[in-house]
Amino acid sequence: MTALLLAAAAAGLQSGPVDFAAAQMRIDSKERRVFLDGEVKLVRGDLTIDSDHAVAFYAPQKSGTAASPTGQNIDRFTVDGNVRLQRATKTAQGSHGDLDLVGQTMLLTGTQEAPPVVREREETLSGDRILMRLDNDDVEVQRPRLVLRRALPEEKERKDLPLRVEAAHLFVDKARQVAHFDGNVVVHREDLIVKSPRMDALYDKDGQLTLLELRGGVDLREGDRHATGQSADYQAGKRVVALTGDPRLYDRGDMLVGDRIDMALDSKEVFVERARGRVRPDTHKDEIEAHR
Repeated sequence: MTALLLAAAAAGLQSGPVDFAAAQMRIDSKERRVFLDGEVKLVRGDLTIDSDHAVAFYAPQKSGTAASPTGQNIDRFTVDGNVRLQRATKTAQGSHGDLDLVGQTMLLTGTQEAPPVVREREETLSGDRILMRLDNDDVEVQRPRLVLRRALPEEKERKDLPLRVEAAHLFVDKARQVAHFDGNVVVHREDLIVKSPRMDALYDKDGQLTLLELRGGVDLREGDRHATGQSADYQAGKRVVALTGDPRLYDRGDMLVGDRIDMALDSKEVFVERARGRVRPDTHKDEIEAHR
């Protein structure tokens, strides 16, 4: 096992050197690169990256001196093969990674069959490309697929059912505790499907999901119920969806319209402000018989 110590160009991760370990190492002085192969590990502060292969790129020097194992700045790494990242409670994996020490980013990619994945506590995030900002913990994702298990209250029979989110793009603002989804947003949970052009997920200081804000047109389907509106807010604690902006609810033969429609996802109760609509009693015969 070859181990070496190299000075990194960036100051944002944590000041100090980057520790390397690998089964084999080759230095290309002309190309100013170091090639690492076999059980590669690189560590800086609380960041650890494991992979099968890695290449370290030295920052350009005006003097034109050749690369050496020590005493020069590295500004970038590429890692390939079973890439695994660990930082505090966050883990990530993919088939390829690009670590930019100057820009303070880690770009993870994978394959269609095995896309890159980030996990933090009970949440799982995958996508085509995952860009992790190492100076502030923000995350940007192309075509994200997110599983939110902490979005749900402790329900006796349904507490293990996750909330799944898909979109064209995701940006996680860690400082503001907001996740911004854009482009063909789709939320799934059991028979619930909600679609909207964009959505914000708001968290509390403990990382618990408190609110989903959907804007730009909302289409909701749950069993026999179909609802539409310009905007919708989902309160995670109460499991209530509030539709506004010409909201409409269709339930078999019924149609309800109002200024605001609140839908309880567990009890199926509906509250409508300034309600108007059309009700067909024949469609509810089975419900009436069940309550006799």
